Amino acid sequence: MQITVRLHTILRRETPQGIVDRLTLDLPNGSTVGQAVERIDMPTRPRTMLLVVNGKIVQGDHVLAEGDELRLVPGISGGRLQAPALELGP
Repeated sequence: MQITVRLHTILRRETPQGIVDRLTLDLPNGSTVGQAVERIDMPTRPRTMLLVVNGKIVQGDHVLAEGDELRLVPGISGGRLQAPALELGP
């Protein structure tokens, strides 16, 4: 299956063609958001990220479907996080 991944702020990549903030991933059926995140080569990987699928905040174990749009928004310091975030470790 194919999904679209949107990368926000520090997750975007600068290339000679410009800033890349959208990727297409080919994943096996039944893949989760956490598995999709692991497949992305991120030069800067924040400790936490807000995970949004088709406009809805989800957990890392959310199962993806063909054509889904996954948005990865890095957590920010300060304040209080109200939404679930994927803990990525040190």
